[in-house]
Amino acid sequence: MRTRMFAGAAALAMLFACTGGGSIGTAPSVSIPRDVLVLDTTEGSVVVDTNAGSVLADDPGAVVDPAGARLYATKTGGGFTTVETRDALDGLLLSTATFRGTLDVRSASLSGRAVAMMAPLAENGDPWVPVPRSRSTIVVADPGVSGRAHTYRLEGNYEPEAFSVDDGRLFLIQYLPAENPTAYRVTFLDLATGRVNPVFGRFKTQPERMPGDRLSQVFDATTSQLYTLYTNHSKAYGDGYWNADEGKDLTFVHVLNLREGWAYCAGLPRSLWNHPANAEAMTPSPDGRTLYIVDSVRGVIAQMDTRTLKIEGTSHVDLGSGAGATTSAVTSSDGATLFVSSSADPEALYAIDAETLAVTARWSVAGPVSDVGLSSDGARLYAALRDHIAVLDPATGSELGSLPVPGVASILDVGTPGP
Repeated sequence: MRTRMFAGAAALAMLFACTGGGSIGTAPSVSIPRDVLVLDTTEGSVVVDTNAGSVLADDPGAVVDPAGARLYATKTGGGFTTVETRDALDGLLLSTATFRGTLDVRSASLSGRAVAMMAPLAENGDPWVPVPRSRSTIVVADPGVSGRAHTYRLEGNYEPEAFSVDDGRLFLIQYLPAENPTAYRVTFLDLATGRVNPVFGRFKTQPERMPGDRLSQVFDATTSQLYTLYTNHSKAYGDGYWNADEGKDLTFVHVLNLREGWAYCAGLPRSLWNHPANAEAMTPSPDGRTLYIVDSVRGVIAQMDTRTLKIEGTSHVDLGSGAGATTSAVTSSDGATLFVSSSADPEALYAIDAETLAVTARWSVAGPVSDVGLSSDGARLYAALRDHIAVLDPATGSELGSLPVPGVASILDVGTPGP
């Protein structure tokens, strides 16, 4: 399973009157088997039942965990913060816990037993954009037990990234210099000792500081690896840390293994440099052995071996053309097909053979596609359009149904509830 990170910070309070049972406007156009979609919209995050067309959760400030299993929302008042935890597959409230302070959830563990919280960002703030600060206060709490929290006061500029699989470490992005950030490095907070330690490389190499702007992120549960796409403005940003061609934005994938605790920067081919963030997308294969990086502006697909962390090959594919294209990609459940959309070819979805990287089909859809997702059983392909989700047969591209969702921007996760 791959989950895009992270859910939006605002809710659809103006569109949906309540959590759990609200309507998204009208029912699906035809009966659709039940999946649960975690969506980002122009107004915030929302969880939708595809069969009933109902809203399961639309809490303000919702953050989804890396596996897409739970959503966390905060309510503040009187100097306290209440964290509500909901099951992403049915929207049911799992727990409510209250903690001292005015806080927002920044990151949640895979186990559901820990969240990392910090003071709320400024209005329209983005945790991926560093702000100058010499000290960082992080509260790590059990979201299921009121008051069970520990406050860590750290010297330096840190932002929570993810918890280790065993919940013993909180991986942090450290911005350097603290009060004038131009680079970053990955560290971890030992939750038992409170010490910040360096994260070493995949091959026991010393940690580096690296320049870069975070563009997108995807978690692969099969390998327990978090992939983050970065770009480095080589001369204007971080000059002196890495050498790159003047005037080029070097692009690379930062790999963080949440089980083994190592990190690695995988440089991408020059054909993937110097493009805007939305022109490129990442998706892992179901077995976790390959990460595909797709650039729809230049029509390039790169394959990274996630064991060697090397680019095994690149291929040129005709995906339309145009600057500023929005690209999205997902791999079929059997690993045989890549489904790719590009706003450079705004009314089309592509099916691409994952082995040969040749286009096997181009399907027309009813408008620009901003994102794609696949059901857990691989039987339904979801395409996010401006005002609805199109449900397609991934074998033929024929439309199975349509789900109205105002302002949908991206599909963060697709889950299929059990019987």
